[in-house]
Amino acid sequence: MSKSVTVVDISEWQQNINFAQLKSSGIKAVIIRAGYGRETSQKDSMFESHYRNAKSAGLKVGAYWYSYADSINDAEKEAKAFMAVVKGKSFDFPVYYDLEDSSQIGLGKSTLTAIAERFCDTLKRNNYKAGVYANLNWFNNYLNYNRLKGKYSVWLAQYNDRAELDCDIWQNSSSGRINGYSGRLDTNIVYDESLYNCADKNTSEKPSLIYRVFADRKWYSEVKGLSNIAGRKKQAISAVAVKVSKGNIKYRVHLLNGDWLPWVTGYNISDSKNGYAGVKEKVIDAIQIEYINDDGDSYKATYRVRLQGESKCLPYQHNTETCLTADGKKQDGYAGIFGFKIDGIQITLT
Repeated sequence: MSKSVTVVDISEWQQNINFAQLKSSGIKAVIIRAGYGRETSQKDSMFESHYRNAKSAGLKVGAYWYSYADSINDAEKEAKAFMAVVKGKSFDFPVYYDLEDSSQIGLGKSTLTAIAERFCDTLKRNNYKAGVYANLNWFNNYLNYNRLKGKYSVWLAQYNDRAELDCDIWQNSSSGRINGYSGRLDTNIVYDESLYNCADKNTSEKPSLIYRVFADRKWYSEVKGLSNIAGRKKQAISAVAVKVSKGNIKYRVHLLNGDWLPWVTGYNISDSKNGYAGVKEKVIDAIQIEYINDDGDSYKATYRVRLQGESKCLPYQHNTETCLTADGKKQDGYAGIFGFKIDGIQITLT
């Protein structure tokens, strides 16, 4: 089913906006430029009034920050400048880092990707959900799209009849005409409706997630979120137990050279039927986890595994999604590779 334009993004270049008319025209939200660069003096001159008027009209509100960063440390300064500018305000969307300045191209893909990560991770440590905004050319040539998509929300700018990358928001035009503003507006289509609920994440306590694994004939200690990795190198995992403090979670494992075992929802290492997933006498090669939203929250189980003897983990998976990636492949919807033992697992909610 096709989706319609429900979001516009604005800055000091758009003034005299009638936000009530925007809303009556079908616009649900506005994403406002908060500023740019590393100095708080570069706050967008219309940010305060745009924010106030959009809120008064009952619109959802998001924010973005335009980057000129020329180093990873500079990106952290930009994140701190953003947080200082928006102190005391809440947003219904992830905060997006706008990467498109031609002065940055010479830094190279690796550095630019690390710049995006530093900005986003700085925000996440301060309880913001974060995302990256860029055009198709940047995501294809100057940023590691797959890496960023696995960690943050993606806002794609591509003025075309369709979005050619998997994204949460698609900026489809820079020349939209909508009642409430006399000029042209950037228009956007939201694919991930859960983004409208991001304010709940920033203002309420995030559910905690705890898990442990069985390997080498014993249960290993509990791990909370990404504080550690559950398992020990070279010790193949046979079973997993997972629980959350809020909402519900279901999970299952795939046996090496075997099949998927039934879903379980409990957390009790003495209950072999519904307290953990796995069979102690056998090893696993994949795991699948689904977080079931509670009270309207929009978290997803985000998890990855380490193959036995490897130093790095495989890419994160999100619930049982099979999203398209930049090269046209799909996310598996489970973590692991059939036929290869696992010796480490990490799980969180994002």
